[in-house]
Amino acid sequence: MKRAVSLILAGSLALSLAACGGSASSTSTTASSAAGTTLTGKGDGFGGVITATVTMEGDTITAVSFDAPDETESVGGAALSTLAEQIVAANGTEIDGVSGATYTTNGCKAAVLNALDPEANPYEENAESTTEWPTGAEPVEIPAGSNIVMASTYGLYTKSPDSAQDAVIKATLYWDEDTDTCYAIRFKEALTPWEDTGSTSGWACVEDADVLAKLGDAVIPFSAPATEYSEAVETNYAKYIQIGDIVWTGTEGSTANCEHAIVYSAVIDGTETTLFDYCATEEGGQWYLDATDGKDCYLLTSDEAASSADAANVAATYSMQYKEGDGHGTAFWSSPITFPGNMQLLKEFAEQTNFSYDYYADGGLTQNADGYWQTADAVSGATIAEGCTYLDMLKTLYDRIQNGEYEKAV
Repeated sequence: MKRAVSLILAGSLALSLAACGGSASSTSTTASSAAGTTLTGKGDGFGGVITATVTMEGDTITAVSFDAPDETESVGGAALSTLAEQIVAANGTEIDGVSGATYTTNGCKAAVLNALDPEANPYEENAESTTEWPTGAEPVEIPAGSNIVMASTYGLYTKSPDSAQDAVIKATLYWDEDTDTCYAIRFKEALTPWEDTGSTSGWACVEDADVLAKLGDAVIPFSAPATEYSEAVETNYAKYIQIGDIVWTGTEGSTANCEHAIVYSAVIDGTETTLFDYCATEEGGQWYLDATDGKDCYLLTSDEAASSADAANVAATYSMQYKEGDGHGTAFWSSPITFPGNMQLLKEFAEQTNFSYDYYADGGLTQNADGYWQTADAVSGATIAEGCTYLDMLKTLYDRIQNGEYEKAV
């Protein structure tokens, strides 16, 4: 299985990222001396708790230091001294922060605020050290009387020809025309029937003996080659799969990712095309999401499409799963952010930069000693290339809305 994308982007995060358990507590402590008053406070950073020590002379911050043993040394850890200098210079937390170390920046600011005024800025103990993120599947609530418009676009998980596809994306941007600001962003990712890498994941890959018996000759035996993530596997694919009203026929072939893979194709508007090529278009992406949203897909015994009146050739049915709901890729992520958090940070990055960021799919990436990919604006826990697809889709929607290509949100 392909490693999932985890992208931690320089967005506008809440000052405290803790979201689970525990009650608010005043953690600030105070000590006085001839050199001034020393205050301490806590905040949550990327890896754990950050403790701030703040020295005050009257109403002036004269010195700040941070204890953050769990921050990534070459990212958040390297930002601590700069953040301390910024806070002293600003005499508060209204600072620029350090790009690429947003978690650490916000954790340090939260710790200083907790030290200065623990009642107004309590530190909430987070016993489980986890953050609950919105999945993106929650409905967008449009306030009565608000002038909210929306636009959507569709595409594949990545535009890179040498990277595996595992989901078809619908991105929707909601825009408040009264304030000319982003109101909400939603991503919806329907998983594909299989990955085009010679791996054995996806619902078109069949291992159930009863389903294989029903399929009979409509099976493609497949030897999945070993990859850096898995050993070689002997398995089977359904030869015919039905999505919506289209039957796709599988054959052994090759893809940009793998010389030995299963390829599904069908005739669309008189032209034979592969499923991934079709879904890469906006028309095909919309078709896929519409055809799978709350509707069954089928493994068939022949190339005859099933219907509600006659489903004798259906060997198995499949109800679509979505990335935001099934913990997709969690085991592969080297950062503590799982899929919903990754999407949340992508959204916040787009809003923070007002959709004016550069598309950086080609070049500009470095990997630090801890395995995190980073640019001037981003740091990730796994691969970063696919994250550009999401950002590019949002830029497309922003441009459309600015050009008047939208519909009223209801």
